[in-house]
Amino acid sequence: MKKIIYTIALMVLVSGVAMAQNATSASTSKDSVENRFGFQALIGGKIGGSSPVSMPAEIRKIRSYQPALPFFVGVKATYQIDKKWGVQTGVTFEGKGMNTKATVKGYRTSFNANENSEENVKGYYTGDITTNVHNLYITVPVQATFKLSDAWDLQAGPYVSFAVRRKFYGQATSGYMRSIVPTGTKVLITDSEYDFSSDVRKIDVGMSVGSRYMFCNRFYGLAQFDYGFNNIMRTGFESISFGLHNIFLNVGIGMKIK
Repeated sequence: MKKIIYTIALMVLVSGVAMAQNATSASTSKDSVENRFGFQALIGGKIGGSSPVSMPAEIRKIRSYQPALPFFVGVKATYQIDKKWGVQTGVTFEGKGMNTKATVKGYRTSFNANENSEENVKGYYTGDITTNVHNLYITVPVQATFKLSDAWDLQAGPYVSFAVRRKFYGQATSGYMRSIVPTGTKVLITDSEYDFSSDVRKIDVGMSVGSRYMFCNRFYGLAQFDYGFNNIMRTGFESISFGLHNIFLNVGIGMKIK
């Protein structure tokens, strides 16, 4: 599935470049190249989280959810190839986070025993657990744009996010751990912490699909769905038995600078 998505993203970019070259060579317009460029500033909020693609059997109940660092702010540049198609890129500073409380059963993880990680409590946990993800990223998108009308347009394309702050930690209460294996020794857990911040990947790669609506000459509203292809945790990380992906819906406003 990932190979198919990467292939589609590559085809979009290659097609955009090809269209740009063809349009530039064939165009008889008197507009200069500079007039094809546009610049925008944007700001907004988001809802979502670092989530498995489907609900794992280990998670029996989500008791609470709250977005964390739910913001984005950035600038974008657009090159208009013709009246319909364009290419867009930029830089966005954004938070990708959440605070959750859940009841789990047979949830593979580890809890901090002390400063020596080799002495951490490892195994399969049953009970209540909180998860706090507070990551900050600088994101560079590359998108194809298509005008539906003078007011509406669509954008889609890949992005790369670079983590500038990584926070992934939580707490387990009122439960027990089966040591090492699901049938291992039962260890009561009344109040234990964990911190996987250093195991969060420094790069997140994904795809964005969105739309914007111009409600006046300079200002517009926007909505965009982001899906991270890769697990946010590093390769070889085993303290969570399922992958977590950055999945967010962004809603905001933008202003044309030029």
